[in-house]
Amino acid sequence: MNYLYNEITRKTWILGTMLIFIVLTSCDKKSHNRKPFVWDDEVKQLIGVENLNTWLRKAPFGNELKQAEADKLIFTNAKQVFPFMNRYYDAVEELRQYGDPASDTVIFSAREVLFQDSVWGDLFVGATLLYDDREVFLSDSYLKTGSPFFGGVEAVTDIHRASLYETGVFAKHPKYKTGIYRVWTSYRDYLLGFYQQGQLVFEAVVPLLGSDTLATLNKMKEISKNLGLHVPEWENATVAQLRQVDEPESFWQDPFFGIYPNKFTHDVYLKIKDTPFVQDEKPRKGDYYFAYRSNGGDVSLYTSLQKTEMTKDDFNEANKEMNSYRYSYDDIFYEERPKNGYVDGTAKTYFKDNQFLEIYYSYPEADGEAKKQVHSVLRYVNTRIY
Repeated sequence: MNYLYNEITRKTWILGTMLIFIVLTSCDKKSHNRKPFVWDDEVKQLIGVENLNTWLRKAPFGNELKQAEADKLIFTNAKQVFPFMNRYYDAVEELRQYGDPASDTVIFSAREVLFQDSVWGDLFVGATLLYDDREVFLSDSYLKTGSPFFGGVEAVTDIHRASLYETGVFAKHPKYKTGIYRVWTSYRDYLLGFYQQGQLVFEAVVPLLGSDTLATLNKMKEISKNLGLHVPEWENATVAQLRQVDEPESFWQDPFFGIYPNKFTHDVYLKIKDTPFVQDEKPRKGDYYFAYRSNGGDVSLYTSLQKTEMTKDDFNEANKEMNSYRYSYDDIFYEERPKNGYVDGTAKTYFKDNQFLEIYYSYPEADGEAKKQVHSVLRYVNTRIY
């Protein structure tokens, strides 16, 4: 069954030429402010052209689903059918494109080509070009809300899920990282081939035809050949290797730890899971206390909520002369002072309901690694105001 068309009817909006002109003019102005992109020579040689779509269309499938036509803006429900499509994480968080040249400094370009193949049905191949060669990860689960274009306002309450399972086909080399995963979605099951070489991230998703895993695996091998990837792990893979492994090691590990619980989740998240900090079950100071002992001495950090009469704008204005980090929509202000061979610091960020979060911390003055660990937490303080 072709879910992109048959599950929910595709809708096409025809826009006036004046609107098209305005949009294109706006995009042209933005392009002048973009961060310069520098091609990696090996990646450019692999792709052969600077157009990702041209390269992706070498995939061995027919009946491409057009996503753009002259004077038309076309919507599909592909992101609901494939909630994981072109979605990757770095060590901290999911990579995103914001449509703002000042903010889009991680992803240079992301493209996918959709097919409704007569044999294989709905599938896609996708590629992302990064400004740098940071390592990216897949998550083991993805969610996507429904689209009002395909079901009205009520569709936004629909949840589309996908679960990924690592198989025995996984390898990480100095030049590239790759794996083949089993994928379960609300619609059907797939094999997902993942490949990263520096700034290029590629994935191919092919349906499983009943129990014929070999046919899908052979198609993966054909994709690798047609696109010039020649991934040894794909080409040498066997069906026996495609069993789910008991202890996956390739998925993204969420580094954030929630504090101040609310009814459903938490109001504050600290990026502390990937640090040496250990939480006190009974905090010796503050509401939440974390500490560890480094080679230079004790390192500690604890939090407290404080009252304020200021609004968020007034609070940020009052503290704007302090050193600060900005993460998501939060400004985190901090100041430090040396004391008896240690550095004592205080950080704060506006919270909600006339409160601000205060973080007190201390580390040995001569311990550069301890300072790095503390500031890796301060740099990514995330508050939830809803």
